[in-house]
This record gives sequence, C-alpha cells and structure tokens, in this order.
Amino acid sequence: MTRPLLLSVLLLAGIAAADGSDAWAQSNGGARALAPGVKVEVAPAPGSGSAPAAGKVDETALRYYARIGDGERMEAEIARLRALDPGWEPPKDLFAPQPTAAGVDETPFWNLMSAGKVAEARAAIAEQRRKSPSWQPSDKLLQELELAESAGRIRSASDTKRWQEVVDAAAAQPEAVACNRLDNAWRLAEAYAELKQTDRAFDTYKTIVTTCPKAKERRDTIFKASRHLSPERLRELSALGATANPATGEDYSAVRSAEAELETGRLLERLGNAKPGALSAGDLSRVQGIVRDKQDADGAIALGWYFQKQKNYAEAQSWFTQANEWTPSDKAAEGLVLAYNGLGDKAQARAAAAPWKGKSSRIDQALKAVDPPRGPSGAGGGRSAPQGPSELDRALARHDFAECLSVIRSTIARSGPTASLLQQRGWCLLELKRPSEAEAAFAEAQTLAAREPAREPAKGGASAAGKPGSRSPAASGLPQTATPAQENAYGQAIARLATGDVTGLTRDLPRANLTATQRAEIRASLMATEAGRALEDKRYNDVLRLLDARKELEPEPRNLGIVRGWALYNLMRFDEAYVQFKSIDDRLSTEESREGLSTAWKTIYHDW
Repeated sequence: MTRPLLLSVLLLAGIAAADGSDAWAQSNGGARALAPGVKVEVAPAPGSGSAPAAGKVDETALRYYARIGDGERMEAEIARLRALDPGWEPPKDLFAPQPTAAGVDETPFWNLMSAGKVAEARAAIAEQRRKSPSWQPSDKLLQELELAESAGRIRSASDTKRWQEVVDAAAAQPEAVACNRLDNAWRLAEAYAELKQTDRAFDTYKTIVTTCPKAKERRDTIFKASRHLSPERLRELSALGATANPATGEDYSAVRSAEAELETGRLLERLGNAKPGALSAGDLSRVQGIVRDKQDADGAIALGWYFQKQKNYAEAQSWFTQANEWTPSDKAAEGLVLAYNGLGDKAQARAAAAPWKGKSSRIDQALKAVDPPRGPSGAGGGRSAPQGPSELDRALARHDFAECLSVIRSTIARSGPTASLLQQRGWCLLELKRPSEAEAAFAEAQTLAAREPAREPAKGGASAAGKPGSRSPAASGLPQTATPAQENAYGQAIARLATGDVTGLTRDLPRANLTATQRAEIRASLMATEAGRALEDKRYNDVLRLLDARKELEPEPRNLGIVRGWALYNLMRFDEAYVQFKSIDDRLSTEESREGLSTAWKTIYHDW
C-alpha cells in the first residue's frame, strides 16, 4: 500500500456564530470564518502577524516522529512549524540521536500517546515529576497530551450520542478538530446534524472540503455528509470540494464522482419501482455510466428490469448480458431468458437458461414463458394446443408478488386449494417479508400434498414454482430431485430462518426431509447467521472459521465480506482488513464498505 500524504494543519472548529467579515478575521488574530459558526485558523502570510523568532520553535514532536519513522506525522509537523515561522527550516540533524534534557527521555510518554494510552501517559509524566522534581515536560508534549485528551472527549461523547458535549469539547479545543484529526471534525458535523442544527453541520462539512487539501478526505467527507444533508446541499458541497483551494498534485475529480455515486445509489433504489419513463434521460445516463465504471452486476440487473418493464427488450437484454458477464448468476440469466423471449428469440432464451435449467427455480419459472405448458387434449383427441403463460406465471415473471397472492386467492376461491398453489403462496409471502405466514402456507401445502396423487418431483432441490433468492447448485453440479414433501420442508426451513429460529432449525436440520442441495443451502445460511452472532459476541476467530466453512458451500456475498473484514480488523490483522474492505468498496462503494475502509486505513496510518 502507498502511504498517504499528510493533510494540512488548517484548524476546524464549530465555535459560536460569526459573521464571516474581513473585520471579524482581522480582530481574531488570523482566523477567518468561512461559514457561520465555523472558525478556521490559518497560517499568517510570510512577513505578517507576530510569528515567533527563528530558532524558537519547539522541535520535540518533530524529532520524535523522525525517530520512530512516522513520515506522515513528521511532514505535518514540518508544515505546522513553517506556518509558525516561515523562515524556519527542518534541522539537518533531524534523524541523528539527540541528548535528552535534564536526564529524562520523553520517548516513553510519546509512545504511550501514540498507542492511544493517554491516561497512562499522563500518569507516567506525573510519576516522573515525582521522581525528578526539577524536571519539566516539554511544552510540545503537554500540548499534544491536551489535544489527545480533547480528542478522546469528543470521541467518547460522540460514541454515546451526547451531541452537545461534542460541540462543547470542540469549542474548548479547536485544534482537536483539525484537518489532521478529520474523524473528530466529522463527529462535530454529525453532532450539529443530530442537534437539528443542519446549517452548522453543512458549514462544518463545507469548511472541511474547502480547506483540507487531500482529494480523498474531501471525497470521504461527501459520503459522511450524505447521511445528514439533502441532495441539493450535497451537490453544493461537492462543487465546492472539487474547486476550492486546490492543492498541487491533487485530482479532485473523485470529489465530484462521490456525489454522482450517491445520486446513482438513490436512482438505483428507485429503479425497481419506477414506472416507464419515470426517470429522466439524464438520470438514466448517470446510472448507466457509473454502473459500467464499477462493473456493478446488481446495478446492471436493476437497469435490465427497468427496461424490461418498459418492454424495451433489446436494452434489457443488453444489461442482463452485461451483468452475466461481470458476475454470472441465475438472477442475470433469468432476466436474459425473459428479455430474449420478449424479442421473440426463443432459441437464445433457452441457451441462456441452459446452465441453470433444473438447478434454479428462477430459471425453471422463466422458461414457462418461453415454452408454455400444454393444456389437456381437445375433445377430438388431437394433439394439445399450446397455451400462453398463466396469469400467475405472468405475475411471477414481473416479480409482482402482491399480484401473485391475489391470483392465488382468486384461484382457490374459484377452484379450491392445491398443494402447488399453497406452496407458491409460501414463496410469494417470503418475498413480501411475511415469513410466519409463509411457514404456515408451506405446512398447509405439506398436509394437502399427502392427500393428492403423487406427481413427478422437481429438479434442483427447490420449489419449481418460483422460489425466491435461489442459490448456486451443489458443488457436484448434478441436479437432484426433490419430492413435494421435500420442497415444502425446504420452504418451511427458509421461513424459519427468516423468523430468526436459528436454534430450533439447527436442532431439527439433521432430521429434516431435505435433498443434499437443500440441506447445504440451509447450512450455509445458518453459518452466516452464526458468524454474525460471533461478531457481536467478539468471537472473531469463530467468525473466520464459520465464514471459511461456509465458502466451501457457496460463494461469499457482499454482506458477509463486510463481516469478514471486521473480524480481521478486530484480530488486529489490519492490512488484511484493509484489503478486504477495499476489494468490496472498489466493486460498489456503500456506507458500510467506506466505513470499514476508512477505519482500517486510519488505524494502519495512525490518522486519528
């Protein structure tokens, strides 16, 4: 990894309201108000103000950072000292061993502070003063200690949601929310937002993106602000961050792209329920551009369904194909089958279905639209005539699960219940997040199936009537048969998982009437749930053990990749955690991936 360069030492603070005028700046010793309520201390221009005499700056911290090899903090300290004294230059013997004053080496105190052990550092200094009454700690050591304590108060108040205390602590020690302590500045902005002081939250974010020079920090600030600001204010913030006070060598295009990514995320959320033509051409263009840049298969599938609902089958087919190339899945293949069928190309539809046929209920259901079931023979005994897809098949192809329930309800009222109808009702209830009702539907289907004449089992170990969220087939790749009893038992197990009955399901799984594929899927889901619990219980090695075992059954989805990253982080395997979060964030940046990436990065580079 490339070690990031240092931030400027411009200071951020949410202080009492100021009018931002030049007169205010002149009367406040070089500080200026970039926005109401936010004061920024800036370095005086060379030759102005009352800079200390050359040679009088305290180089204690600088020499410490040089001694321990912390190049990032060393560069920041050099910038700070030059701001204090424009004529000062770093000493040529910076890396040479230096004699300690009064026989006391301050290195242990600095080491404790660097490790975050501020109270221990304070206690060690007090003990040293007791042993050596004539010794005085350096001003820089005391200053850094006070800053660390103030930063600790800000973090503690923020973590426990004592928002006014965050604001008060920042006002008491403005340097604790400086650019080189950016996490504290973000916490200050969040505190204002939680206190319903949205203008001050915006002003704090604005100060960060217009004074802190690093493009990455400005970009991350846009993402942080997205939780508290409206899209309109985010756009204003992004424009400022991309243009204000540019630093040499920084590329601020990433700042603009951050706002675009956030907007794309909002648009993708709308795609699923959008009516034809509901999104403007500009909105669609932004979504398509970022989905392509990120090679985001889920986004491509969402776009495919958007065009499919408009009956723009050619565009839908293009996006489903792209999704399948980036990340092959039965979800992408399902869209391809239906898009090709809409284009009248049944041969291509069958070819797209072939890798998943008999292994995914999504595909088996989609194929009903390509090759509709044949009805009974006519009165003359001739060959049966092909029929179009049923009303239920059409509802499932549209993913309209509320309509699915309506059709089933009317069919039962007209013709009476059947085991397959009740089973399909269970799957649609699960899609609508009504697991308790779904479990009851599968149980009823099980009872009714025992009374009906035996029928040929379905392939793949899952409901051939449209199971939601189908997973990959078993490692063997061989299709398996599932009896109606096994299909219903599987549906009940999925419903129990959704209700959180992990203990009971784990207990009953060995005796459950399931195929090997079904059993593997349930085991994988149980291990995922147990991994989440292990993370909550701080059993981090157990998290990795469970996730590794689960990967032998199925590929690891994004949400479990995040869980793996936090387990690695808490085991102090910070570099591995950073790589894990970055691989997820590079594919699609979300708040969860950005939080993990940022935390790991700060820990590795001591950027707190």
